[in-house]
Amino acid sequence: LNSQKESGALSQNDRYNRTGQVDFTKIPNLAKSYEAFRMLASAPAVVQAVESLLGQPALIFRDVLVNKPARAGASLDYHQDSAYWDVEPKALISAWFTFRDVGPEDGCLRIISGSHMRDYPHDIIVGKKRVLPQWMTAGLRKLASLSGTGDSDASGFSAFRRLKNKALGSFTRRASFVGKLQDLHARVPEEEKLHSLEIPVRAGSVLLFHSQLLHASNPNTSDKDRPAFIVSYMGSDYTFCGVGEPEFLVAAQRDHKVFQKVRVAKS
Repeated sequence: LNSQKESGALSQNDRYNRTGQVDFTKIPNLAKSYEAFRMLASAPAVVQAVESLLGQPALIFRDVLVNKPARAGASLDYHQDSAYWDVEPKALISAWFTFRDVGPEDGCLRIISGSHMRDYPHDIIVGKKRVLPQWMTAGLRKLASLSGTGDSDASGFSAFRRLKNKALGSFTRRASFVGKLQDLHARVPEEEKLHSLEIPVRAGSVLLFHSQLLHASNPNTSDKDRPAFIVSYMGSDYTFCGVGEPEFLVAAQRDHKVFQKVRVAKS
């Protein structure tokens, strides 16, 4: 992928921290353009498990390669993925592929069992734990829909997507706090956090989890980068509630790319 990054063919979003270091990187929409990632996202054993959980054929709603750099990878607070996404019902399944062993020191996932059963309010926090007003958080959430929900280029407007990537990526070199505008923080009672579980994984493993499951991760304090490929699947009968009339890859079609349009909510 390095040559593609240098040529600008990939939409890479690097977020910088206060010290000027990249602390988090996202590269979305790889399954559409690269057979290796599509084959991984369409692995029969994974698709079979996902479709069993969904109870219907699966579509690849979004895919993204994320990386936490060695010794600088940022932490991620508790959140529910469906709080970011314009899809109903809020019952997508994500597959978390790892390419090396990942433990607590690398920033493995931390979950709260049973949290997928209900919605949690989410806030945006900037500065020293300054919570933005809900009207502002709701407004930023709507702007995110205009750029394409779930970092997907299948929906939204390309101009808004470029603006969002610039604001939350390269612009953070000069104003690191701007990067926090993309992070939602679930309001989780302290007593629930006491029952959290860390999920260390082995290289080559796949972790499946519900889009409403509260999850977080610690910083990567190890001497190695922590890359992970995350694919999120929606049911073929689910409804898209965002901007546009998108079509998504059919997960079970591994030999060649097949796209399917989805039901769109009436405005």
